[in-house]
Amino acid sequence: WTTFFFLQDYFTDENRVLKKDPQQDYHLEYAMENSTHTILAFSRELHTCDTNDKSITESTVRVIWAYHHKDMGEAGQNYHGSNRGTKSLRLLNPEKEEVLSASLPYFDLTNKDVPVPDKDTTYWCQMFKIPVQHEKHHVTKIEPLIQKGHENLVHHILLYQCSSNLNDSVLDYGHECYHPNMPDSFLTCETVIFAWAIGGEGFTYPPHVGLSIGTAADPQFVLMEIHYDNPSYTEGLIDNSGLRLIYTPVIRKYDAGVIEAGLWVSLFHNIPPGMPEFVSEGHCTLECLEEALGAERPAGIHVFAVLLHAHLAGRAIRMRHFHNGEEQKLLAYDDEFDFNFQEFQYLKEERTILP
Repeated sequence: WTTFFFLQDYFTDENRVLKKDPQQDYHLEYAMENSTHTILAFSRELHTCDTNDKSITESTVRVIWAYHHKDMGEAGQNYHGSNRGTKSLRLLNPEKEEVLSASLPYFDLTNKDVPVPDKDTTYWCQMFKIPVQHEKHHVTKIEPLIQKGHENLVHHILLYQCSSNLNDSVLDYGHECYHPNMPDSFLTCETVIFAWAIGGEGFTYPPHVGLSIGTAADPQFVLMEIHYDNPSYTEGLIDNSGLRLIYTPVIRKYDAGVIEAGLWVSLFHNIPPGMPEFVSEGHCTLECLEEALGAERPAGIHVFAVLLHAHLAGRAIRMRHFHNGEEQKLLAYDDEFDFNFQEFQYLKEERTILP
């Protein structure tokens, strides 16, 4: 019994008609088939100089897949029917070093039966107290805990550090963020210590870095902000999503932090009507960096990952870096931004940002 495997390079035109590419750039490396799976491993140059191919860059790639239970015959491909799908991937995002965390302690920060309003956008805030105190620990991984069925409802989660002068009375209830009647304690939460967005997976810190908890200078009270995206105005939604923080008593070399750059959410951020495209710019100026880093981090900070974030109107994002008046290599970019796929980009090499 002999099984033969074939791989051919096709492309599609504007009428969605499949055509065999005269320049065959995909090469079969490995194949396997059993009663349940068919696996094909193949390779291709990142830039093929073929007008029928898309270059593979660090931007998001939308992979479309389809299959049929019958092999392709001389008459051409068989229609796949409902056996099809799509997935956004970042093919060049380097593999993160996974540290086994099954045996490490963790705690969860989750909402408790939050009623999601029947409106397009809701920002819900809930205060929590970090249970690890009196001794320094490092958070090594943060995972999203998205309630089953709410994967498209929970658009992003931010975690802010709040004033340490608060008391446990602020933990009693949550409230809509940015609301005239929200608790005053929410106004003390200004420093973002973690961010997650739709489509992203858990974030693992590099082996030499951790988010510090447990000391007097570390977060004692935190505010979790969840952005609910309910464009269909569905009624009666109750949510219990949140975050899981996995930590260790084994202290790492560096403490992690977050620096935000870009455009603040504002009613004054408008796109003029009828524009085929429009560039919005946000600047983290030299003066701002000097004030933020000059006293505490005169030697600069080391960037090891970037989360590019936008909403539905976003099509491409670039994080530019300037030093001494000259532009450096891009920190991160995504020229094919996908609203439903927002995850951290781990940098191949850490980059230094100076005051």
